[in-house]
Amino acid sequence: MGTDGDGWGQNGGETATMAINNGTMLAAARAVRGAATRRQDYAALLGAILCAEAIGLLLAMAWTVVLHPTTNPNSLLTVTILAATVWTALGVRAGLYRQMVVRVSLLDVPYVFSTMLQGAALVLALLVIRDVNDDRLPILGTLTVLAIPCRIMARSASQTVVRLFGSRTQSRMLIVGAGTIAQRMAATLIKYRDLGITVVGFVDDYEYDKGNRRVLGLPLWRGEDLARQIDAHNVDHVVFAFSRLPDSERIGLLRVCQTLSHLQVSLVPRMFEVTPANTRLLDVRGIPLLQFETSGLLLVLACKRVFDIVAAGLGLLVALPLMTVAALAIRLEGPGSILYRQTRVGLDDKPFTIYKLRSMRALRPGEDPASPARHTRVGRLLRASSIDELPQLWNVLRGDMSIVGPRPEQESYVALFAQRIPRYAERHRMRGGITGLSQVSRLRGDTSIIERTQLDNFYIDNWSLWFDIKIILATFTALIPHSQGIGGDVMFQDVIAEVERQVTPTRPDIAPVAPVAPVAPVAPATIAVLSTATEPELGGSTVSPIVGDATEGEGPRVGRAVVAEERSA
Repeated sequence: MGTDGDGWGQNGGETATMAINNGTMLAAARAVRGAATRRQDYAALLGAILCAEAIGLLLAMAWTVVLHPTTNPNSLLTVTILAATVWTALGVRAGLYRQMVVRVSLLDVPYVFSTMLQGAALVLALLVIRDVNDDRLPILGTLTVLAIPCRIMARSASQTVVRLFGSRTQSRMLIVGAGTIAQRMAATLIKYRDLGITVVGFVDDYEYDKGNRRVLGLPLWRGEDLARQIDAHNVDHVVFAFSRLPDSERIGLLRVCQTLSHLQVSLVPRMFEVTPANTRLLDVRGIPLLQFETSGLLLVLACKRVFDIVAAGLGLLVALPLMTVAALAIRLEGPGSILYRQTRVGLDDKPFTIYKLRSMRALRPGEDPASPARHTRVGRLLRASSIDELPQLWNVLRGDMSIVGPRPEQESYVALFAQRIPRYAERHRMRGGITGLSQVSRLRGDTSIIERTQLDNFYIDNWSLWFDIKIILATFTALIPHSQGIGGDVMFQDVIAEVERQVTPTRPDIAPVAPVAPVAPVAPATIAVLSTATEPELGGSTVSPIVGDATEGEGPRVGRAVVAEERSA
């Protein structure tokens, strides 16, 4: 056997490989050291969550004392300590304290609820085994009922405070691949910074060899720089998106990431557009298969219908006094009908009549149909509070709509969007909703229909009763934008184009929006000149000018252009 020096001299290729591996190992060591600071930050955040839960538990204890004034303090303290210990242990097992790339308060609610019920059952069993007449049993029941909402609210409040800390608490992501899907993910995270993720750049040899050095304003590196950039930018999450790199090279990069214990690694699956979240991983002698049901939509619609009937019936009973007062206010303010009716497209592309409380007066001769002056004082209040949408509970009872679902649109818009936006027609697999995932994701008014379509189809593919409940809860906390309706150049703008315009406003290859001549409408309408946008990521087609009609409560506010149907309120 030769010396170390002889070995290096005899095989230059082996020497280079060892040097690269040594460099990777050194970079890995530096990355692990750099991750220590992030782990300290996360430890601080975990401490904040635990402190918030402790405060919530103290509130529950205080209310328990109020409801049970004769409670022995020692008994209450014993039950609380025992229950809190079991709840925390079950929470750890359920992943409630695990470091996650994106943690959303509502996603934790079912786990908090289930673990606390399980924990209460375990403590109850322990107390009953000791003494079936134990006076601490009612204390446990009251404490559990009060502690569940207190703990949920405390966790939510702590996570909200955590997001205010800014970049120190944000996850730092590097994306392998710089194609359309990779750019869409990065653009989404750039646009929605409250998700708590900072994208530091891309790795893609194919794009790098084409001469590109920046994508969406972020740096682009070669694959051989992966470990070094993970170290230099304190990356804690690497996402493998689609690229034109050979699979062998991407697997090599994945192996590099697997050597870094602090990293979280995610893969964007093929055909992700139609892959629901509730999949099962199967194995066929080393070949993984993702299995999901494709024939359960009829059962889903049946279960959802039962929920809608119960919720809409209760909603109408609760909202009836409010709608009565609103109807009287509309009648007293001026002439015109109380209800506004309009045709929308629902399940299986079938048209139906949607109902709203009227918020605009009749159109006067020569008046702009979209003029804000048409909004009545009562109407402005109704629209700002969304009270004008309450009559749609009747649409839900009739079977035209659902409580939660994709927002139904007018026939003219549906015809246009189905031609321009991939998978838009698939939204009609389910009844339209009063609220929906797009609405609570702040995609209302002059926002991208492309993003709305993606979220609507994700909702349909992943429907569950808890999903509906989460959206309903989020509806009460979602901000209502001042801009309501559909329209504007942003309608057909993909999130990639939107972010690219923000980060590279002066690039010569991004042409400004230019006005074009009017086009024929898809429905009888009076047309005004409007602007258009070109979006290259829509199946290679160019977006045509926006056409449609102004509607009560959802008419297009297209900024520089309006296509409005002449009608009276």
